[in-house]
Order: sequence, then structure tokens, then C-alpha cells
Amino acid sequence: MHEATLAAILDAADEGWIVFDLEEKCAYAGRRIGEIFGVDATSIVGGPQADVLELLASACEEPSSFHEIVRGALVDRGSSGEIELRRPRLRVARFSVRPIDDPKDGRRLGWIGCARDVTRERSAERRSHQLLQRLETITAIDALTQLPNKRRFFEELEREHGRAARAWDSYAILRIDIDGLTELNAELGTPRGDEALEHVAARLREGRREYDLLARLEADEFIVLLPGADLTAARVVGERMSTNVSRAPLDLGGPRPVSVCIGAAVWVPPSGETGADVAKRSGEALGRAKKKGESALVIDGEEAKSP
Repeated sequence: MHEATLAAILDAADEGWIVFDLEEKCAYAGRRIGEIFGVDATSIVGGPQADVLELLASACEEPSSFHEIVRGALVDRGSSGEIELRRPRLRVARFSVRPIDDPKDGRRLGWIGCARDVTRERSAERRSHQLLQRLETITAIDALTQLPNKRRFFEELEREHGRAARAWDSYAILRIDIDGLTELNAELGTPRGDEALEHVAARLREGRREYDLLARLEADEFIVLLPGADLTAARVVGERMSTNVSRAPLDLGGPRPVSVCIGAAVWVPPSGETGADVAKRSGEALGRAKKKGESALVIDGEEAKSP
């Protein structure tokens, strides 16, 4: 009675469930698992584990990805991941596996797999991302941080470059990258990473001069235009921004230190460089700063002056 009740519950669920026993045979395959993978669920019950897994993997765009997830249940840990299915139709599913252990003595009894169709969710996420991109194109504002976006920055950079050339004045560009954001996203998820971006944007905004332009360039990188700045001013502003970020830890259920690397470049007349050339030099300086380690600040041209 209990087994029949459980089977009925699993069959009624939106997720697809499959169970393998200690003898490496398919002990249960729900209706939904068959629909997701395009197989007859009743025909695989009792089948050898290797054959059933190969059948399910053959429905995937990349069978190796499916097998990699399954291996997680076979080495005393669970695992999960998204797989793209080509049969019975194109869709995306999240497949999770967990070992089944006897609660009394910890003896391995088998493992269970769960597939959930997330095609609509991913489609909605793509549409949302595309909408944000269109809005940013129209408004020139980054939707997450509310800072000017890349297009707006380079428009202002061209104006400043022309002004500086006419006035025989200098200016500087800072490129700023958040240390360890990729690892934070992997550990805690993208929403937490977005919180970090907003947090850092606010700290950088506080560290700039009133007439400096701070913008989000891409991913975890920001860019700052410093009108009238020379090497000294670029260093002062860069160090102040770095300090503002590092002295305010993230609150992610507990304090978490955060820091940035900064690369800077200064344009000084007379010069045949364009604004884009200066931005490129600041990016190269950022690359050198990231190699030096967390919180590093590198100003292009200063290294050559160092003893």
C-alpha cells in the first residue's frame, strides 16, 4: 500500500523521478521522467542501470554532461546540473541525483534522480535579459547599478577628449574590477553577485570627485573618467575608491570582505591617441594589477619610472 501510494504521488508530480537499487537495476520510473526524456517509463523499470542511463543520455544534446551528473550519486555525494534535451523536443531540464542510504546503518541502498523541466524559466530569463539590454540602449543607464552604461561612457569620453585637446589639458581613465566575484557567483549564486555589484558601485560613487563619470563597463568591471586629472590625481582618486570599497564589507548573512583592482591611464597633450586608446591602456594596466593580487593599483607609465 505504501509503495503504491508513493508511486502515485511521484507520478502526479511535475518533476520526473527515477530510482535505481543496490543491484543496479531501475526500481522505479515515473510517468514524468518518460515525458521529459522521450522514453516509455514502464519499459525501463527492471532494466540494467547502464542500459537505462545510456537511453536517457541519448536524449541529451551532450550525453557526457548527463553522465557527469549521475557520477555524483555514485561517489557518496549528490550533484545536479542543467541538461539540454533534443528528444522528444528541444527543452532544458535540471537533473539532480542523490544517494539513498539506510538511516540505521548508512548502508547504500541505491540512488534517486529527479528531472525538472525549466525551459519556460530559462526562456523568461532570456526575454528579461534582452529587455534590459534594449532599455539600456534607449536610456544609457545600467539596469542593475543605475550607473551610466558603456555606451554613455564612451560618448562622454569622446567629448572630454575633444575638450582636453582644445584646452591642452590632461585627463585619466580608471578601470576597476571586483576581486573574486566569479568565485562568489559560483559559491552563492548570481543574485548574491548582483548584490556585490550594487554594493561596490555605491562605494565607488562615494569615492569619486563630483565631476568624475563612473560607469559600469561590463560584467564585474567599472570604468571612471577623470577630467583634468594627471598621474597624481589618478592615484589619489583610485586609492580613495579602493579604500572605500575595502573598508565596507559585504553583508551576505555575515560580513564578507570585498576589494577591487584598479588600472589607470592618463592622456597628456600633445598626443595622437584617441579616447579609445587611453581606455585600452587603462585596461592593460588593470590586467597587470590583477596579476599583482587583490587591491592592487597600477598606473600605466609609472612602472617605467620605478627603480
